[in-house]
Amino acid sequence: MINFRRNSFSAILFLTSFLLISCSSKIKDSSLNLNEPLGKTQASKKRVVALTSLTADLVDRLSPESLVAIPGSRLLKNNKKFKDKIVVSQGRNPPNIEKIISLKPDLVLGAKGFHDKALFQINDLGIEVISTEIKDWNDLELLSEEISNYLDVDNQSLYSLAPYCNQFPGEVSTDSTIVLVSSSPLLSPNKKSWAGSILNKFNINNLIRDIQSKSGFDGYVTLSPETLLEKNPDNIILIDTGIDMKELFLSKSYSSNLKAVKNNNVFTFNYYGLINPGSIDSINAACEKLIGL
Repeated sequence: MINFRRNSFSAILFLTSFLLISCSSKIKDSSLNLNEPLGKTQASKKRVVALTSLTADLVDRLSPESLVAIPGSRLLKNNKKFKDKIVVSQGRNPPNIEKIISLKPDLVLGAKGFHDKALFQINDLGIEVISTEIKDWNDLELLSEEISNYLDVDNQSLYSLAPYCNQFPGEVSTDSTIVLVSSSPLLSPNKKSWAGSILNKFNINNLIRDIQSKSGFDGYVTLSPETLLEKNPDNIILIDTGIDMKELFLSKSYSSNLKAVKNNNVFTFNYYGLINPGSIDSINAACEKLIGL
């Protein structure tokens, strides 16, 4: 779900993990009426600071002149559309509050569980904030719709922006699949994660779909090598997190006993798109690869 917050926040625990999966902490109710579309009943907001690559991408697509600042994300760094935008954060470091305030934004967009402290401070100064949590395609559509309403611009169909994501099969695949985000520990998404929702959207038979999370990361399950061997999927998807995940995984002694390895059905996907939405282009690229699975 996506949470819209105005005028009041409660401090909540800051969750960090390389998965960038949002936590389940709660934020106090705000004075914003969630039953009324943003922007249609209020003055249009034209200056937006985005603290995530996804929200920066969405604002740029919906109303590029409204976007005044972005995070220091590698997804945006080499994109000429963002070359003149001010950078207000780098890596996992907290955003620069003073720089954000100096830009006099009407709206600041951040991620629930990662930017809570910053959003609380910014909101306390009377600036509107939106805290986002994207766990499935519906959340993404809702975010796009609410941002467009807030900026009083026409929304764009996500399927027109990411056409490969509209080419899913009508029947559940007979081949079984397991996605591994890491090899030590073996971490795999269930249906409560963004990755799990995309797999489900493409009717991919995710063997971890209904297993309850015991990993400490909401939406992800820790598997033992024995469980992986027992499940023995037809396909294994490994996630590129900056290291050679495939080489590392295949070096494990148990991997040679897996059906997917024997049949050369081990695939590598980018971290952005399947695990962390990242950007519309990243999502579209992940959907394109899933079509051929």
